[in-house]
Amino acid sequence: MPDVTITREVPLAALINQHSFLFAAVAALVVVSAVLFRDGFRPQDWYALGALSAGLALAYGLLRPGPSTHAQVQEVESLIGAGRPVLLEFQSPY
Repeated sequence: MPDVTITREVPLAALINQHSFLFAAVAALVVVSAVLFRDGFRPQDWYALGALSAGLALAYGLLRPGPSTHAQVQEVESLIGAGRPVLLEFQSPY
């Protein structure tokens, strides 16, 4: 078995990694707000900001990672191989 080195991420890096969509959405809202409200508070500006907020909330709801399809390690191990070569692909939900 090859040596595998597991490194732990710094807590701040993990926080940024796991919540990057939220940080980007807040940054987008701040930038759009600054642009829209530079000439006063008009109703059209509030509608545009509301539409952007709703779109970002919808995107988050549709694209957020869900729970794993296999909850138990033993279940996954029983599905792998059984004497046949297997190609494994690991994906992070973030």
